[in-house]
Amino acid sequence: MISTLKKLLLLLWLTLPVSTMAQIGIVATVNGKPITNYDVEQRLLFLQYATNIAITDANRERLTNDALQLLIDDMLKTNAAEDAIPDLGAQLLQQVRDLIDQNFGTDTKSGSRVISDLDIDPITVEIKYLGDLAWSNYISNKFASRFEKVDTQVDDELERMRINASKPQLQLSEIILVPGPSRTIEQTLELAEEMVSAIRKGANFAEIARQYSASGSASRGGDIGWIIIDKLAAPFRKALADVGNGDVSAPVLVDGTVYIFRRTAERKDGLADSSQSRVWLARALLPLDADASEADRLELAARLRRDTANATSCDDIMALNESYSSGAQGNLDNILIADLAPRMRKLLLSLTPKKPSEPLAFANGIVTLMLCRVERPKLQLPTRDEIRQILIDRAFGSLAERQLLRERRTAIIQYPGQS
Repeated sequence: MISTLKKLLLLLWLTLPVSTMAQIGIVATVNGKPITNYDVEQRLLFLQYATNIAITDANRERLTNDALQLLIDDMLKTNAAEDAIPDLGAQLLQQVRDLIDQNFGTDTKSGSRVISDLDIDPITVEIKYLGDLAWSNYISNKFASRFEKVDTQVDDELERMRINASKPQLQLSEIILVPGPSRTIEQTLELAEEMVSAIRKGANFAEIARQYSASGSASRGGDIGWIIIDKLAAPFRKALADVGNGDVSAPVLVDGTVYIFRRTAERKDGLADSSQSRVWLARALLPLDADASEADRLELAARLRRDTANATSCDDIMALNESYSSGAQGNLDNILIADLAPRMRKLLLSLTPKKPSEPLAFANGIVTLMLCRVERPKLQLPTRDEIRQILIDRAFGSLAERQLLRERRTAIIQYPGQS
């Protein structure tokens, strides 16, 4: 029975113009199945489009080698999957096309049309996505017993999260690059530097992760969610120390593997993030002319301090505010701390309930605030399904990489024309 991958390759070649066919040559065979220079050139064009890493004279050879190795790996993955699960490719083909539409389509054009308009053959992209989906199915089935054990680890992971709920966390995405048969560790670091540069110029981090990352998170664009900072390895903490929200780290080399992280957000108090608290306040405002002198401001501040010396409730502060006839509202209800400017946020978090603040200078007068009520955020742990997916991703990355190495070792890969 002819495989779905072979059908796609045949269709790819049969739809080529005669002039192009005449220039096609085989650059590699995988277990006797050919990969042509046209296949490689198309994958290279797609990599450039998806990652926004420009092809230059300096990097063309390395990126071409990357494109060829990715094609070899796609063929190994799809063939292994279809050998184990007959007709898998045919079952996945519609899902492949749906993913291409989701990732590259617009309101007026399908993903395949967008890609075709860029002179990239859509079948090239289908082959890539077919390899990813088939491999995911294959690894999930081959190591089913390993993944079943994940269910027994979910409760332990949830308990660990509860214990560490208030510790600082970062929301991260990752790209993990592993050297391969056609890319040394030095070349992998060069590629990582190009990725970081491209991302900082606006390239799509998620799509680069989908194309290159060896992690189980690659299918989700590298998203690994919220990570407790203390649980990160020391080299990763160091690399992220000066990275702001929305930026990416420099490449980090650890044990022969290269990591790139994108930081999306931070929770200084973990899941118990105080910025998500809501507060109810009472306010008393002594009005002041805009052209008042500093001495006038100091005098009003002293008066406000005296007037609030015996205030012990929010009703006292609101009554005082009414007596000042400022027209300002005496109660400020249900305020989300995160919506405030950093200085005001810090002030409100420092207030003691039922105790008036020191006088505060504002444009329209001198103000005292009293904290009437505070509603702390409830601890919202991830769902069991979310935890399970995190654990599966951790296992999937290492299992998939080891299995791919086995597939490479047992395959017969030849490069015609090379001695």
